[in-house]
Amino acid sequence: MQEASGQKEPAPVTRSVSRAVTVLQTFDEERSELGVTELAQLTDLDKATVYRMLSALQQGGMVEQNSETNKYHLGFGIVRMAGLALRHLSLPGIARPYLRKLVSSSQETVNLSVMTGEGKMINIDGGTSPRMVRNVGWIGREMPAHTVSGGKVMLAYLPDARVDEILEHELKSVTPRTITDPAELRQELAWIRKRGYGIAEGELEEGLSAVAAPIWNHEGQVVAIISISGPSFRLPRERLIELGSVTRTTAEAISRQLGYVA
Repeated sequence: MQEASGQKEPAPVTRSVSRAVTVLQTFDEERSELGVTELAQLTDLDKATVYRMLSALQQGGMVEQNSETNKYHLGFGIVRMAGLALRHLSLPGIARPYLRKLVSSSQETVNLSVMTGEGKMINIDGGTSPRMVRNVGWIGREMPAHTVSGGKVMLAYLPDARVDEILEHELKSVTPRTITDPAELRQELAWIRKRGYGIAEGELEEGLSAVAAPIWNHEGQVVAIISISGPSFRLPRERLIELGSVTRTTAEAISRQLGYVA
Protein backbone atom coordinates (compact mmCIF):
# COMPACT_ATOMS: atom_id res chain seq x y z
CA MET A 1 0.00 0.00 0.00
CA GLN A 2 1.54 3.32 -1.08
CA GLU A 3 1.82 6.41 1.08
CA ALA A 4 -0.68 9.03 -0.03
CA SER A 5 1.90 11.81 0.14
CA GLY A 6 4.72 9.83 -1.44
CA GLN A 7 6.87 10.47 1.65
CA LYS A 8 7.24 8.49 4.85
CA GLU A 9 6.93 10.08 8.24
CA PRO A 10 10.24 10.20 10.15
CA ALA A 11 10.72 7.21 12.40
CA PRO A 12 10.29 7.99 16.14
CA VAL A 13 13.99 7.39 16.81
CA THR A 14 15.02 9.70 13.95
CA ARG A 15 12.61 12.37 15.18
CA SER A 16 14.00 12.12 18.72
CA VAL A 17 17.58 12.47 17.49
CA SER A 18 16.62 15.49 15.39
CA ARG A 19 14.95 17.13 18.37
CA ALA A 20 17.95 16.45 20.60
CA VAL A 21 20.24 18.07 18.03
CA THR A 22 17.90 21.07 17.86
CA VAL A 23 18.05 21.46 21.64
CA LEU A 24 21.87 21.29 21.67
CA GLN A 25 22.20 23.79 18.83
CA THR A 26 20.04 26.32 20.69
CA PHE A 27 22.86 26.98 23.16
CA ASP A 28 25.31 29.64 21.97
CA GLU A 29 27.54 32.42 23.31
CA GLU A 30 24.63 34.66 24.28
CA ARG A 31 22.43 31.80 25.53
CA SER A 32 24.91 29.59 27.34
CA GLU A 33 22.42 28.63 30.07
CA LEU A 34 18.73 27.98 29.40
CA GLY A 35 15.73 26.64 31.27
CA VAL A 36 13.10 24.20 30.04
CA THR A 37 10.58 26.96 29.30
CA GLU A 38 13.11 29.04 27.37
CA LEU A 39 14.21 26.04 25.31
CA ALA A 40 10.61 25.14 24.56
CA GLN A 41 9.97 28.65 23.25
CA LEU A 42 13.17 28.77 21.20
CA THR A 43 12.74 25.31 19.65
CA ASP A 44 8.94 25.31 19.19
CA LEU A 45 8.79 22.04 21.13
CA ASP A 46 6.49 21.41 24.06
CA LYS A 47 7.98 21.52 27.55
CA ALA A 48 7.46 17.82 28.19
CA THR A 49 9.44 16.92 25.06
CA VAL A 50 12.23 19.36 25.94
CA TYR A 51 12.44 17.93 29.44
CA ARG A 52 12.74 14.38 28.08
CA MET A 53 15.46 15.48 25.66
CA LEU A 54 17.38 17.23 28.43
CA SER A 55 17.11 14.23 30.74
CA ALA A 56 18.56 11.93 28.07
CA LEU A 57 21.29 14.41 27.15
CA GLN A 58 22.18 14.91 30.80
CA GLN A 59 22.61 11.15 31.26
CA GLY A 60 25.04 11.17 28.34
CA GLY A 61 26.98 14.13 29.71
CA MET A 62 25.97 16.36 26.80
CA VAL A 63 24.28 18.89 29.10
CA GLU A 64 24.55 19.67 32.81
CA GLN A 65 22.11 21.36 35.17
CA ASN A 66 23.00 24.30 37.38
CA SER A 67 21.80 23.32 40.85
CA GLU A 68 21.25 26.96 41.83
CA THR A 69 19.25 28.14 38.80
CA ASN A 70 17.92 24.74 37.61
CA LYS A 71 18.91 25.84 34.12
CA TYR A 72 20.99 23.77 31.72
CA HIS A 73 24.28 24.35 29.92
CA LEU A 74 26.43 22.27 27.59
CA GLY A 75 28.37 19.55 29.38
CA PHE A 76 31.86 18.14 29.26
CA GLY A 77 30.64 15.31 27.05
CA ILE A 78 30.48 17.83 24.23
CA VAL A 79 34.05 18.93 24.91
CA ARG A 80 35.27 15.33 24.93
CA MET A 81 33.60 14.55 21.61
CA ALA A 82 34.89 17.79 20.07
CA GLY A 83 38.39 16.87 21.17
CA LEU A 84 38.10 13.44 19.56
CA ALA A 85 36.86 15.00 16.32
CA LEU A 86 39.71 17.51 16.25
CA ARG A 87 42.31 14.77 16.79
CA HIS A 88 41.08 13.08 13.65
CA LEU A 89 41.44 16.25 11.59
CA SER A 90 44.88 16.66 10.09
CA LEU A 91 44.81 20.47 10.01
CA PRO A 92 44.85 21.19 13.78
CA GLY A 93 47.54 18.59 14.36
CA ILE A 94 49.76 20.03 11.65
CA ALA A 95 49.13 23.64 12.65
CA ARG A 96 49.53 23.30 16.42
CA PRO A 97 53.35 23.57 16.60
CA TYR A 98 53.19 26.67 14.40
CA LEU A 99 50.48 28.19 16.61
CA ARG A 100 52.62 27.71 19.71
CA LYS A 101 55.65 29.23 18.02
CA LEU A 102 53.62 32.22 16.87
CA VAL A 103 52.25 32.80 20.39
CA SER A 104 55.82 32.71 21.71
CA SER A 105 57.23 35.09 19.11
CA SER A 106 54.33 37.57 19.05
CA GLN A 107 53.31 37.33 22.74
CA GLU A 108 49.72 37.70 21.54
CA THR A 109 46.73 35.37 21.15
CA VAL A 110 46.80 33.15 18.07
CA ASN A 111 43.82 31.32 16.53
CA LEU A 112 43.21 28.73 13.84
CA SER A 113 39.78 29.28 12.31
CA VAL A 114 37.56 27.90 9.56
CA MET A 115 34.39 29.10 7.88
CA THR A 116 31.06 27.40 8.57
CA GLY A 117 28.44 26.66 5.94
CA GLU A 118 26.54 29.72 7.16
CA GLY A 119 29.48 31.97 6.33
CA LYS A 120 30.67 32.53 9.91
CA MET A 121 34.14 32.00 11.29
CA ILE A 122 34.74 29.53 14.08
CA ASN A 123 37.90 28.99 16.13
CA ILE A 124 39.05 25.35 16.15
CA ASP A 125 42.42 25.72 17.87
CA GLY A 126 44.72 28.37 19.25
CA GLY A 127 46.96 29.68 21.99
CA THR A 128 46.47 32.49 24.48
CA SER A 129 48.79 35.42 25.02
CA PRO A 130 50.94 35.13 28.15
CA ARG A 131 50.54 38.84 28.82
CA MET A 132 48.28 40.19 31.55
CA VAL A 133 45.96 42.09 29.19
CA ARG A 134 44.96 39.65 26.51
CA ASN A 135 42.28 38.60 24.08
CA VAL A 136 40.96 35.10 24.70
CA GLY A 137 39.75 33.57 21.43
CA TRP A 138 38.01 30.55 22.87
CA ILE A 139 37.60 27.38 20.85
CA GLY A 140 34.18 27.13 19.24
CA ARG A 141 33.56 30.85 19.16
CA GLU A 142 31.57 31.88 16.07
CA MET A 143 32.02 35.33 14.52
CA PRO A 144 30.45 37.12 11.53
CA ALA A 145 32.99 36.90 8.73
CA HIS A 146 32.86 40.60 7.81
CA THR A 147 33.81 41.65 11.36
CA VAL A 148 37.12 39.80 11.76
CA SER A 149 40.44 39.70 9.94
CA GLY A 150 40.21 35.95 9.33
CA GLY A 151 36.69 36.19 7.94
CA LYS A 152 37.71 38.88 5.49
CA VAL A 153 40.67 36.75 4.41
CA MET A 154 38.38 33.76 3.77
CA LEU A 155 35.99 35.95 1.80
CA ALA A 156 38.88 37.32 -0.26
CA TYR A 157 39.69 33.88 -1.63
CA LEU A 158 36.20 32.40 -2.01
CA PRO A 159 34.66 32.02 -5.48
CA ASP A 160 32.81 35.17 -6.56
CA ALA A 161 29.45 33.41 -6.52
CA ARG A 162 29.90 32.37 -2.89
CA VAL A 163 30.97 35.88 -1.89
CA ASP A 164 27.90 37.31 -3.65
CA GLU A 165 25.72 34.84 -1.77
CA ILE A 166 27.16 35.85 1.60
CA LEU A 167 27.03 39.59 0.86
CA GLU A 168 23.36 39.32 -0.12
CA HIS A 169 22.64 39.21 3.60
CA GLU A 170 22.80 42.34 5.72
CA LEU A 171 26.26 43.15 7.04
CA LYS A 172 25.28 43.94 10.61
CA SER A 173 27.19 46.51 12.60
CA VAL A 174 28.80 45.17 15.77
CA THR A 175 30.91 48.24 16.58
CA PRO A 176 31.12 51.73 14.99
CA ARG A 177 34.08 50.44 12.92
CA THR A 178 32.37 47.36 11.47
CA ILE A 179 32.28 47.44 7.66
CA THR A 180 28.62 47.31 6.63
CA ASP A 181 28.88 48.54 3.03
CA PRO A 182 29.37 45.63 0.56
CA ALA A 183 31.27 47.87 -1.87
CA GLU A 184 33.71 48.96 0.84
CA LEU A 185 34.15 45.35 1.93
CA ARG A 186 34.91 44.27 -1.63
CA GLN A 187 37.64 46.93 -1.81
CA GLU A 188 39.17 45.49 1.35
CA LEU A 189 39.04 41.97 -0.11
CA ALA A 190 41.04 43.21 -3.10
CA TRP A 191 43.57 44.77 -0.66
CA ILE A 192 43.90 41.40 1.07
CA ARG A 193 44.50 39.51 -2.16
CA LYS A 194 47.24 41.97 -3.06
CA ARG A 195 49.10 41.66 0.27
CA GLY A 196 48.31 38.12 1.35
CA TYR A 197 46.92 39.03 4.77
CA GLY A 198 44.00 40.91 6.28
CA ILE A 199 43.59 43.35 9.17
CA ALA A 200 40.70 44.22 11.47
CA GLU A 201 40.76 47.11 13.93
CA GLY A 202 37.92 47.31 16.43
CA GLU A 203 35.42 45.78 14.04
CA LEU A 204 34.26 42.88 16.24
CA GLU A 205 35.12 44.33 19.65
CA GLU A 206 36.17 47.89 20.39
CA GLY A 207 39.80 47.95 21.43
CA LEU A 208 40.60 44.64 19.74
CA SER A 209 42.80 44.39 16.65
CA ALA A 210 43.91 41.39 14.61
CA VAL A 211 45.75 40.24 11.51
CA ALA A 212 45.19 36.99 9.60
CA ALA A 213 46.56 35.03 6.64
CA PRO A 214 45.17 32.15 4.55
CA ILE A 215 46.05 28.46 4.79
CA TRP A 216 45.85 26.58 1.47
CA ASN A 217 45.38 22.86 0.89
CA HIS A 218 46.86 20.62 -1.79
CA GLU A 219 44.03 21.55 -4.17
CA GLY A 220 44.85 25.24 -3.99
CA GLN A 221 41.84 26.10 -1.83
CA VAL A 222 41.88 28.29 1.27
CA VAL A 223 40.64 25.94 4.01
CA ALA A 224 41.47 27.92 7.15
CA ILE A 225 43.15 31.03 8.48
CA ILE A 226 45.68 31.73 11.19
CA SER A 227 45.35 34.99 13.09
CA ILE A 228 47.07 37.06 15.76
CA SER A 229 44.90 39.29 17.94
CA GLY A 230 45.27 41.51 20.94
CA PRO A 231 44.49 44.91 22.49
CA SER A 232 44.61 47.75 19.97
CA PHE A 233 47.06 49.75 22.10
CA ARG A 234 49.58 46.94 21.64
CA LEU A 235 48.67 46.39 17.99
CA PRO A 236 48.60 49.72 16.16
CA ARG A 237 48.49 49.65 12.36
CA GLU A 238 52.31 49.56 12.02
CA ARG A 239 52.56 46.53 14.32
CA LEU A 240 49.71 44.78 12.49
CA ILE A 241 51.50 45.22 9.18
CA GLU A 242 54.68 43.85 10.74
CA LEU A 243 52.80 40.84 12.11
CA GLY A 244 51.01 40.44 8.79
CA SER A 245 54.25 39.34 7.18
CA VAL A 246 54.97 36.92 10.03
CA THR A 247 51.45 35.50 9.95
CA ARG A 248 51.57 35.06 6.18
CA THR A 249 54.92 33.24 6.41
CA THR A 250 53.52 30.92 9.10
CA ALA A 251 50.38 30.23 7.06
CA GLU A 252 52.52 29.41 4.03
CA ALA A 253 54.53 26.90 6.08
CA ILE A 254 51.34 25.18 7.25
CA SER A 255 50.04 25.19 3.68
CA ARG A 256 53.15 23.39 2.47
CA GLN A 257 52.59 20.76 5.15
CA LEU A 258 49.11 20.27 3.67
CA GLY A 259 50.62 19.68 0.24
CA TYR A 260 50.12 23.14 -1.23
CA VAL A 261 52.50 24.18 -4.00
CA ALA A 262 52.46 27.87 -4.92
